[in-house]
Amino acid sequence: MADPVLVLLNGVPGSGKSTLARAWTRRHDDPLAMALDVDVVRGMLGRWSDDALPAGRAARAMAVAAIGVHLGAGHDVIVPQYLRRADFLDELADAAHRAGARFVECALVVDAAVAAERLRSRAAGSAVPGPEGRLEEPVAAVHEEFGRFLAGRPAAIVLRDPSVEELDGAVATARSASSG
Repeated sequence: MADPVLVLLNGVPGSGKSTLARAWTRRHDDPLAMALDVDVVRGMLGRWSDDALPAGRAARAMAVAAIGVHLGAGHDVIVPQYLRRADFLDELADAAHRAGARFVECALVVDAAVAAERLRSRAAGSAVPGPEGRLEEPVAAVHEEFGRFLAGRPAAIVLRDPSVEELDGAVATARSASSG
């Protein structure tokens, strides 16, 4: 089996990160490949919303520890997470390096209207109240901010047609680049 890989699947809310990450692990050759959603880890902390910033830091620390263990055991990990600053991204790259794994930074880029519709659908099916009114304006602003962040990340592999096949291709290319 190839050396393990840590894939960051970055993208704005509603871009399909978590769905694609789960689909990728289900199709993966390694039955123990893991999709580690940091937001799910944070949600497991009792009253995380009472102190969201420390809860987020704790969830990230737990995620990095779990990633190191899983990569160290020879298994691939994919992290679907919206990041617009490099600090946690750098922590992920360091965790991969310490485990002797390849780090692959991918960014899902979808149309703002598609993301807004997905967020609307998600909010409609949730017991937790979502944003009221039109989502297009805040989603467009988040897209612009994410675009500026990506402009400073030339090594990020941009996926404009987020599919398992496209993600497989990006990861395979990154693996072959590291071994060649």
